[in-house]
Amino acid sequence: MTGLLSGWIRAVCGSAVICAAALAVCPEGKVRRVLRLVCGVVMAAALLSPAAELDFDAYSRALARYGEEARRTAEGAQEEARELNRSVIEAECAAYILDKAEALGLGACEAAVQADWDAEGFWVPRRCSVRRTGGYDAALSAAIEAELGIPAERQEWGELG
Repeated sequence: MTGLLSGWIRAVCGSAVICAAALAVCPEGKVRRVLRLVCGVVMAAALLSPAAELDFDAYSRALARYGEEARRTAEGAQEEARELNRSVIEAECAAYILDKAEALGLGACEAAVQADWDAEGFWVPRRCSVRRTGGYDAALSAAIEAELGIPAERQEWGELG
């Protein structure tokens, strides 16, 4: 790579020196204008010469490899974001149950909620586990069903102790 770069710099500098010398000795007029055009073409060829030496197949393979890696990375980030959303929803629903138990004056209580991915593309609380002193409470169960949409048959109740 260093050899390619130094060769390119030499070609550009050499072309510039030759063009400058030719223009310095050329008389004004039509010939000088044609020489300026020729010097422009020579400088452009010198500047673009590394492009002629590029391995376009290797370049295409590298681009495809980077594109595939970027796609995999984006998919991984998307999955991580989905799981993070799931954790947040489960934690917020469990916090709701605890707040509702406190509002109902039920005392010590533990709650866990499990959310599932819905066909419509979002997390939905499907099941919950509630442990409290005294076990099952009808008022809290009804609130869980009404507010979180978790029916009594998907609510698991246990004794805290």
